[in-house]
Amino acid sequence: MSPITMMKYPTLLFLFVLATALDAQTVALARQQPLGTVVTVRGIVTNGPELGSIRYLQDHTAGIAAFPGSGSVPGFSNAVKAGDSIEVTGPLVDFNGLLEISPVQSFQVLVAGLPLPEPRALTSLLEVNESLEGQLISVPCTQFAAGGSVFNTNGTYDLTDSDGNVSRIFLRSGHPLIGSSIPGEPVLLTAIASQFIQSQLLPRYATDLQPSPCFYFSKEVEAADFGQTSLSITWKTNLTSPTILLWGDEDKTDSLYFQPGPATSHSATLNNLSAGTLYNVQAVAVHNSDTIRSQVRVFSTTSTSTGRIKIFFNQPVDETVAAPFAPDGDSFDACLEEIFNRIDSACCTIDLAYYNNNRNDIVSRLNAAHTRGVRVRYVAAINASSSALQPPPPFQVLYGNDLDLMHNKFMVCDAELPDKAWVVTGSMNWTTENMTKDYNNMLCFQDQSLARSYVREFEEMWGSSSAVPDTNKSLFGSEKTDNTPHQFRIGGVPVSLWFSPSDGTTGRIRQALETSEHSLLFALLTFTRDELAIACTDAHNRGVDVRGLIENTGDQGSEFGYLTSNGIQVFTHTQSGSLHHKYAVIDAANPDSGPLVVTGSHNWSSVAEERNDENTLIIADERVSRLFLAEFERRWAEVATALPEPGSNLAAQVIPNPACDRLRMQMPVKAAIARLYDSAGGLRHSFQVSEQDMELPIGFLPQGWYMLQVIEDNGHATTIPFQKICR
Repeated sequence: MSPITMMKYPTLLFLFVLATALDAQTVALARQQPLGTVVTVRGIVTNGPELGSIRYLQDHTAGIAAFPGSGSVPGFSNAVKAGDSIEVTGPLVDFNGLLEISPVQSFQVLVAGLPLPEPRALTSLLEVNESLEGQLISVPCTQFAAGGSVFNTNGTYDLTDSDGNVSRIFLRSGHPLIGSSIPGEPVLLTAIASQFIQSQLLPRYATDLQPSPCFYFSKEVEAADFGQTSLSITWKTNLTSPTILLWGDEDKTDSLYFQPGPATSHSATLNNLSAGTLYNVQAVAVHNSDTIRSQVRVFSTTSTSTGRIKIFFNQPVDETVAAPFAPDGDSFDACLEEIFNRIDSACCTIDLAYYNNNRNDIVSRLNAAHTRGVRVRYVAAINASSSALQPPPPFQVLYGNDLDLMHNKFMVCDAELPDKAWVVTGSMNWTTENMTKDYNNMLCFQDQSLARSYVREFEEMWGSSSAVPDTNKSLFGSEKTDNTPHQFRIGGVPVSLWFSPSDGTTGRIRQALETSEHSLLFALLTFTRDELAIACTDAHNRGVDVRGLIENTGDQGSEFGYLTSNGIQVFTHTQSGSLHHKYAVIDAANPDSGPLVVTGSHNWSSVAEERNDENTLIIADERVSRLFLAEFERRWAEVATALPEPGSNLAAQVIPNPACDRLRMQMPVKAAIARLYDSAGGLRHSFQVSEQDMELPIGFLPQGWYMLQVIEDNGHATTIPFQKICR
């Protein structure tokens, strides 16, 4: 559009500026804006109609209310449910002390049915303040003043905590709790922190009032330090107790650590332990006549293994970036040879969990290992093709996770032998295409602690510790529990290990991304998790160099458009072969900033977080980080040189213009996202762009002027005005 045309249609100039400015921001940043500011935020909704038409949403930074008041787009309250990840736009208003987005100018349900955020655990009602407004919180040992009677009407009900601090809950007319009994005993209160002139808490249903002792662990059991023969464990209780710890190896907790002195901060050092061994620990606390027990946690001592970490890629990397380091291999042949070596060197046991496998040469090596007396156990995905396992091999194979995917890719050899224990893992499936054509990484660790931890996860799926699986006890997906160690030192390198979906892996990835100070680079098959996109955007906003490559930018809920619209350089991987990686590399060129690599089988998606069987490693090491940096920069250079120059789509057009029911969009280059803004600057719809010449339905729009913003694969955005002239 020429400057003259812009002068002729000032509304279009306003729309162009507004359409490029209405990018989602963190809730915390939105809350800092002046009243009246139009904001766009993303978050997970934490309530439904039990609180009326209002919806509270929160991201990892803060919470906020969205109220569909006068002037709102229709359908908000009916369409938006608890667990939905939504994007909502509207002005900030103050309603009797509560900060709200109202009216709702536009909204979009990005992903439905996600788990709700964990409530912010408080220890006292005194901690409830405006910084928590809009968030789910929990407070233990709260007691209602009217306990034993009935929630007989809408209104407020007072309650106190164990320190005598007073607050109140509010029940609106028609709330599910009205007509039910008011608990007479202390409860763990879960509620949304809100305000109406003064602070009030909003429980949603009966399960938000759980019986709760007034004696509890205020800090869970964790390892403060660990060595080859010792573990130092810490925890806290809200009331004084002797320091009591039950512990043991295998599945036992039959040993006792005891210090009689009463305390609220507890520590125990266990000595004379065995190296490379997994230990179960459980804290016990006693106060007056009350006894409580913590969850059983698992920790590992450091092994006596060499701690060697070998890094392989199946495609060439930019070794000038990695210097003075070099990968152990950057070709298919090198990866395959290492797999053969690990199998051929195993003397006693091989445990494998691979999503799919069509490599008869690898299975032939496994068959030979079985023939020479190695116990081979194999878990495969029931919903994937593993043609190399047909006809059935001589060793046992268990197919699992019939609800979703057994998506692991790991092999463990000789876990019980310190000098021979190896773990092979990464992003690479054992298929010819994935190993030769696609882009993958493979890591090998000579470490008994890590190997035994992988075996524990394997045997949870296998259902037994023997050579034969027990299908009555085998667990997959959401049936599994968090029962493995997470922290290791491998050759002096800090490594953490997380299995999905039991271990909250996405939260651990987010924490790693939040450590970035200089650079945050990622290469991913798919990227659909809001909190990870927000973490990348936050890093970009604080000056971190954030760049990314994504293979599947057209996935439902893809974060590609969100990232590019927030100014982050993200490219679609367009080269032959799929970018099958699932890694991030953080501060690789800045050794003083704590370089990290996140990698494994876990895609940055909800199905990986909630239902698949996955494994993820976070490695804090300069060498490993520089090697992954070399991989990233090689892929980045390949994609960047193949992209058209920014702005090359200036010939993009929409026809007809004016339009009626359908709008045809023609693009000379590939794009990923199209966003439709109305004359008020509100986002009316987002389209996944699948073709360079495609039709968009616009019959639902009223007459008026609109702006279509199209985001290319190279991140460049073009905005095209058009007019809708008929109903």
